[in-house]
Parts: sequence; C-alpha cells; structure tokens
Amino acid sequence: MSLKIQYLSKKSMKDILKSIESRTEVDRTFIDTLKQSEEVRIASDKDFNIIVFDAAPMLFRVNEYDTYIPTLYALNYFYTKKGVHILPTVVVDEGAIKPLLRGADVMIPGIRKVIANFFKGQLVAVMNSSEKYFIVVGVALVDSVDIAPNSKGKCIANVSHLEDDIWKASLQLVRSLSK
Repeated sequence: MSLKIQYLSKKSMKDILKSIESRTEVDRTFIDTLKQSEEVRIASDKDFNIIVFDAAPMLFRVNEYDTYIPTLYALNYFYTKKGVHILPTVVVDEGAIKPLLRGADVMIPGIRKVIANFFKGQLVAVMNSSEKYFIVVGVALVDSVDIAPNSKGKCIANVSHLEDDIWKASLQLVRSLSK
C-alpha cells in the first residue's frame, strides 16, 4: 500500500475541523485535541484519505461517505488512554465479531448493549464483547431506540473495521511518522 503524504493547508484543516465540529455525536474532547495539533498531514490512497494530526491518524474519509470519520486508531487510543468514547457506541456479542471483521454490517440481533444513543445517519463505534476495544466504525442505519430484543435487520453500515486497509494504513502511518 503506497500512501501519498502531504501537509494540509491551514484553510483545509479549518474546513475539516468545521465539518467534524458540526457532527453533534462527536465528543468535544476529541475535537479540542485535534485543534491543538501542530502538524496536520493528509495520507491519500485511491479509496480513502487519512488525516494525520501530529503523528496520529485521527480522521479518515472514504469515497462512499462525504464526511470525515474518526479512525479506529483514534477511537481505541482515546478510550484506552483517556477513557473517552469519541462516538456513540454499541457492544456486539461474540458471534458478530468474525462477520464484522470481514466487512459485514452490524445486525440488530448481534448488539448486546447500547452505550450512548444515536440517530440514523450519525457515526457509531462498535466495541467487541469484552468492551476492551473498538472493532468497527460505521454509520447508523436506524435510531438506537429502534434496537430492541427480537428486532431484525441491519443497524450500522460498516465503514472501517480492524484489519482493513484503513486500519493497516493507520498503523503504517503511526510507525513511520512517530520516529
């Protein structure tokens, strides 16, 4: 995977921050941290862009969605280091994990717990069954209040998951930029 990395202009950075700030579901602590970054770069691939704040891949954008989304790297970093949930979160049962890591969307029967409510169209993070780390970030297809026992259907579109190209590129960026 060859990423093209370049510095972002102040104007581009402001536009990105403005777009993420307009998302009410995104935690303010995360946004404030991004605002304090000294260097902002963009790493581009044909299918996605990753925005790197200082040496950390914090946001990404894929061709299918016209919005910046926190990376799994950012979700896991903020959760393990600061105890912060950047996005509304659901916890899935053990049986849902393998399909999700192959790119499947999150199905209502696989959800064990909703940690923060969300609305259709909002960004949502998905945690593994032990609640130790995030495995998927996606877009809600239904409101969280519609997730009920015995309900069926898809509830979160899987945009990025552990071990996908965005995850691998994020790790590659961390290794190469934090030297």
